[in-house]
Amino acid sequence: MTPEESIQEELELEEDKRVYPPFIVKSLAFIREEIRIEEKTGKSIPYHPTKITDFIQLIRSIWKISNKAYQKEFWNKHGQWGDNFGETTLTFEEDAAGILDEIDPPIKMTDKQREMLTELLRIVEEYDGDPNTPLSRYGENDDAIINDPKWQKIGEYAKLVYEELSGDNLDEWEAQRKK
Repeated sequence: MTPEESIQEELELEEDKRVYPPFIVKSLAFIREEIRIEEKTGKSIPYHPTKITDFIQLIRSIWKISNKAYQKEFWNKHGQWGDNFGETTLTFEEDAAGILDEIDPPIKMTDKQREMLTELLRIVEEYDGDPNTPLSRYGENDDAIINDPKWQKIGEYAKLVYEELSGDNLDEWEAQRKK
């Protein structure tokens, strides 16, 4: 690794730590390391997810749904490139449905995790499909969604789901970040 690449890697890690909780930071670092190994060796590393914690994109989507501060910072760009309500919920809904439908062999998770993920999927799909929810596929109405009490309630439940799946304590993480 060149000195420039090392510096870039350190900057990415610091940005991840600024934005994301510990489980996601560790997962992103692991993914970057696998990419480096693949680039160095020219061989791809087989990916065979078997347990719920292997699904980093899903868990990150759940965290995004749970985190109003993230939404205010990265959503609401009114069609500009970046994350938004539409991207987050689409990723979550597709990933969660695929994982919950996987039956041969089923993705390993506790009954409680399966129940919570199923419920979160149900309420996000219900909210997303509600004609009273402002349409926001490209960020054009993200501010209204972020401040919608119904969405905030979904976010509170998503926080519980995230903590159950990841093992992170988000209140503790937020307190550490503020120090």
